[in-house]
Amino acid sequence: MPTVNILAAVARITNLLVAVAGGLFTLVMVYGGIRFMTASSPRSVEGAKGVMARAALGLLLILMVAVIKNLLQFVAK
Repeated sequence: MPTVNILAAVARITNLLVAVAGGLFTLVMVYGGIRFMTASSPRSVEGAKGVMARAALGLLLILMVAVIKNLLQFVAK
């Protein structure tokens, strides 16, 4: 049945995407934290906060993809 193959491929791709996104999120948050701790001006602090906020938003979007994938798999079965 082709539907099962498509669902399995989508599941593998989203699992890989979530794993990579988790690693990138960690790296960007560490980078933002280092920038925050070494900031010497209020403008630098705001820039570091922006980096960390965008990283969190990106992770949230990737996790929403995983939630939608699980919802579609539930509906398809």
